[in-house]
Amino acid sequence: MNNGSNEREVIHIDITGFAVAVERVVRPELRRRPVIVAPIGPARSVVTALSQEAWEAGIRKGMVLAKAVRYCRDAVILPPNEPLYARASRAIFKVLQNFSPVLEPSGHGHAYLDVTGTERLFGPARDTAWRAQREVRRQLHLDATVGVASNKMVSKIASAVIKPVGLQDVRPGEEPSFLAPLPVRLLPGVGPQTETQLAELNIRIVRDLTVIELEHLTLAFGRLGIVLHERALGIDNTPVYPPRSMPAVDQEKTLAEDSNDYGLLRVLLLELCERAGERLRIDRQRAGQLELRVRYSDYREDSGKTKLSSPLQSTSALYASAELLLERVLTRRTRVRSLHLRLVELTSGPVQLGLFADPGSSRQARLDASLDALRARYGAGVIGSRHQTSDIRLQTSNLGKEGHL
Repeated sequence: MNNGSNEREVIHIDITGFAVAVERVVRPELRRRPVIVAPIGPARSVVTALSQEAWEAGIRKGMVLAKAVRYCRDAVILPPNEPLYARASRAIFKVLQNFSPVLEPSGHGHAYLDVTGTERLFGPARDTAWRAQREVRRQLHLDATVGVASNKMVSKIASAVIKPVGLQDVRPGEEPSFLAPLPVRLLPGVGPQTETQLAELNIRIVRDLTVIELEHLTLAFGRLGIVLHERALGIDNTPVYPPRSMPAVDQEKTLAEDSNDYGLLRVLLLELCERAGERLRIDRQRAGQLELRVRYSDYREDSGKTKLSSPLQSTSALYASAELLLERVLTRRTRVRSLHLRLVELTSGPVQLGLFADPGSSRQARLDASLDALRARYGAGVIGSRHQTSDIRLQTSNLGKEGHL
């Protein structure tokens, strides 16, 4: 099928069993042996990655390590090696950049490539995908599954269903028929809770979402029902974002120990907002959009973004939006490993305040400026740790919500 002028061509690259594959490149003696990647030490440590041999022995991702060892006593257990995985990811992205400048990393060993309009250089998108897959294998000794489609969502699902290795090409117009027989859990936004709710409505495969009345979906799931219906039809207009194409402020925090304590996560999120807000104020910038990525102990990720009503640089204002986003993004009961806050759509210059602007915002701006000045002159310790400052801000935030201020 020929592509129209408006047809996009997106490739999703997924390194099969990324963590184990990278460990085996460094340690060839691990090949063909059952391998488990899991934190060693915590009593409730869970499997974050595993080899095909370990899977055949009955081990599954997210399984408690002690149970996994009972399934396969000769498994090699390795602690996660984040620096190694980060280096491997950078090497993969460097290879992929030869095929398109429009590349969006999506976690360790995952990336999207927009190859729209590159036919003269590399031929059709399928050929480009095959070349990229071959080069990753030749240069880095890593096998990849590859999905090719007209958008990010379908290309990612295509790379998932072709595992453990291969290439799946979904032609424009074939998205609904490709998705139809697949389980609904493969659609973005369908977590365990939503999957259970869908099953109660006898919706188990994607085709079921396309035939049910849209009003019924909306009644059961609200706005999410409309989104699920569109995704079931293969509709996704999300662009491929090269990380360097837009200035951003990034702050990330890895927990000392994985936790699903929501109070602790709020404190850490506020710490990220403090750092990001301070960076914005130093650079005399404001952010128009806030993005949050949550990484769990089993290395799965959830993310979301929110458009800010006006460009912001105030810590409290950033946190108010970030906390709402955290509530929306945090859909699993699995312990959290890290939080990543990203501020984009940065602008410079003064913001015109409205006639009826909240006077509290100006007080907050003066507080931020005072704290920034104190830290700059005397160091962060002069007003206590960031956690102590965060606790005070959280208490203030809670009082404001309860109507005491």
